[in-house]
Amino acid sequence: MMARLRIAATAYAMIFIGGGTAPAQDAAAVGWREFIAALKPEATAAGVRPQIYDAIFAGMGPNCKQPAVYCSGRVGEPPAAHAALRAKGLPETCFKVTQKEFLRPGEYFDAAMMARLAAHARELIAGWRAGDGSDWRRLMKIEADSGVDHRILMALWGRETDFGRFRLQHNAVQSLASMAFAGAPARKAWARTQTIAALRMVSEGHVSLADMKSSYAGATGLTQLLPTEYLERGVDGDGDGRVDVWRSAMDALATTANVLKAEGWSREQRTWGAEARLPEKGGADCTLEGPARRRTLAEWRSLGVTGGEAGRKGDSPAYIVAPAGARGPVFLATDNFEVLRRYNTSDVYAAFIGELAQRIGCAKADCGFRRAWPKKGPDDDFAFSVENLCRLQIGLQKRGFSTVPPDGLFGRGTRIGIGLYQKSRGEQPDCYPTQAIYEAVTGRAP
Repeated sequence: MMARLRIAATAYAMIFIGGGTAPAQDAAAVGWREFIAALKPEATAAGVRPQIYDAIFAGMGPNCKQPAVYCSGRVGEPPAAHAALRAKGLPETCFKVTQKEFLRPGEYFDAAMMARLAAHARELIAGWRAGDGSDWRRLMKIEADSGVDHRILMALWGRETDFGRFRLQHNAVQSLASMAFAGAPARKAWARTQTIAALRMVSEGHVSLADMKSSYAGATGLTQLLPTEYLERGVDGDGDGRVDVWRSAMDALATTANVLKAEGWSREQRTWGAEARLPEKGGADCTLEGPARRRTLAEWRSLGVTGGEAGRKGDSPAYIVAPAGARGPVFLATDNFEVLRRYNTSDVYAAFIGELAQRIGCAKADCGFRRAWPKKGPDDDFAFSVENLCRLQIGLQKRGFSTVPPDGLFGRGTRIGIGLYQKSRGEQPDCYPTQAIYEAVTGRAP
């Protein structure tokens, strides 16, 4: 599955590294008409009825105010915002919009929000069990059929739409078509495929255009599913003969479970992972992060790693996940963690879902993280932004500490690269950026 842009229910401000002024709407309108005309044969060949296609786009234009959409005029004309970024010497892989909490890891884990979501999930489950039990039995069947723990599914539903209480504001067809028309270059082909899938959903009668509300990136339904996921993995979880992921919690949860199963969720591993602790000196360190460095629990123990065994079956291999390097909580994860990352390609997202699932199953007051997340201050002085991270990544790559393409996000490759730079200086690595590291690696102030 392509990495998706998915907006969670509790979205914060968007950050984009570029500038540029909005183009004239008449030029964008001309380009949009050309785009719609060119897309129609492809859509009808995929099964979209021509009359439905025409009716949908008769009164619809591009959403030029949508994040990551740059309406600059005719088809193929580069957006002014991208030209401004190229002038800064930044690669297209860093032309993106993101939520600010995806940059500074600790900002993603709001303790009060996690407690509230966990409490509401427990209330819903208790209500299903106390009633006639039909929904509880359906939920247990979903878990049995897919192998996905029902608490993981509840955590996804809570994070994505606050259990349906958060109303998605965009229309999936318009959002995806706008991205396919004038989105970031790396996302256009993906958005085109999703647009056609969304059109099929309307044409085939699965949902009305008006009801197909979504995130700005086209993820729709209670658990923010992509249109291709709905068409390929949709499951009727409540037994009424329809797959209504907008109104039926059981349909949404069953479909989401089927998506995770298709992505490789392992019922044998039982868990996504658990919090662990690295030794203060020597032994395992944060540069050993990632699936390529799997070890058994016994092997991690020999390297000084403690914890990480909760919910694990036997001594199955696990790997380090350190979203904030050694400065924040560290986890020993199974391959199921990678499956959660495929749902939304982010370590902090996957860790949030896993930890929220554990809190749903734990009503005690001490179910939180054992190690605190780093907070901005004198010892945490790096100015997290897509542009600064992109420049840091370029610097690490030029100096041989990283081989991953720069993307402007604080991912594993960047953390490991920072740690290797620190080790080259004889330091105990913590794999976390500082202003001093940025200036040394890039040769410039943030």
